[in-house]
Parts: sequence; structure tokens; C-alpha cells
Amino acid sequence: MTVAPITRADFTDDRLRDEILSGRLGPGSRIPVERLAEEWGVSPTPVRESMRRLAGEGLVTLLPQRGGRVTTIDVEAAGELYAVRILLEPVAIRQSIEVAVGDATWLAELDSSFRRLATSDQTGRIDAHADFHRAVMSRCPNGTLLSTIDGLMMRSRLFQALAHLSRRRGEPGHEHRRLFDAARAGDADGAVAVQTEHLSSTLASLRSLADGAGVTIENNRR
Repeated sequence: MTVAPITRADFTDDRLRDEILSGRLGPGSRIPVERLAEEWGVSPTPVRESMRRLAGEGLVTLLPQRGGRVTTIDVEAAGELYAVRILLEPVAIRQSIEVAVGDATWLAELDSSFRRLATSDQTGRIDAHADFHRAVMSRCPNGTLLSTIDGLMMRSRLFQALAHLSRRRGEPGHEHRRLFDAARAGDADGAVAVQTEHLSSTLASLRSLADGAGVTIENNRR
């Protein structure tokens, strides 16, 4: 199979996304367009275009006539988002595991996604993390529920990346191992409990950062 070459837009999108999700550009940081363009061997134009595209992903806030900055974390908004995830994801996980019992294809997908999570570097970790959770829920028969959860997961990427940096622990982490083991064993109750704990601990890490753990996070709600 022929693999399409990466485009300039994809290249700059990936590089800027990695700068943000790795924490090298922290929340609230101005995006240094000229410096990044020089480092990446491109003109400033594709970097500015990437800023606009990543604004659509919630990672960048555009400033009129002043470029852009990494989105500042709103702790209350994060709390609301994770509260919804804690309501919805247990339903999808339970339905997926109940449907997938004895499904060899699902077990192979689960194994593959967990190995990727366990071996991914910092650059690939955010995508590997999302793919693992999607694999656990993938046999849920409610497509609308899965689509809604996927949108919430996309909006959570910056939160998840910052929480991981604050914990300073390697992936796949004890929560992911426990989730993997429970799902593989067909233990829906156990998997639901682990995922609820996982989401709650991520939100707790964000709140800890907001209390002064060294990352600029603001509460912008009015």
C-alpha cells in the first residue's frame, strides 16, 4: 500500500501540536511564530495557518492583530467536561465489554493499542492514550454515544497532557494496566471503576496545578 507523503500543513500542524501537548509551550504562552518557522525550516505563513487550524481544536487562542497563544486552562470548564465524561464513558465501557466477550478481534485490538501506549514516546503518547481508550469502548453499539465521547476526548487532550506532566510518571501507568486487565477479563464493573478513578485523578492533577504546582493555569469563567 502506498502511503501518501505528509503535506506541509500536516507537518506544521503536527509540530505545533506537539509543542503544546508536550508542555514545551505552556498554557497562556505566546506562540513564537518566527522562531518556530526558522527551527522547522518553513516560512512563517504555514505556522500561522497551523495556529488557525489548532484554534479549531481548542489548543490555540487567536489574538486579534497579535498572533496567538496556547489556550489557557479554565479549571471550572475542565471540571464540567470531566463530569460529563464520568457520566458517559462508564456506559460505553460496560456496553462494549458485554458485547465483546469472547471476541478475538477485539482482544487483539485491545492488546495492540495497549502495547502502543506502553511503548510510545512523548510525541505519540497523547494519540496512543486516546486510541487505547477508544479500543476499550469500541464495541459499544451506540454510535451517537461514542461520537459524543470522542469529541469530549479531543477537547480533553491539553488537560490530559498537563496532568501527565504534573504526575511525572511513565505510561501506561497503573490505571491503564488495571483498565486493560479488567477489560480483557470481561470485568465490566472493574473496568468502569478504574476508568472513573482515572478521570477523577486527571481532574485532581489539573486542580493541583491550578493551586500552584508550577504550570500557568487560570480560571477564566465569569
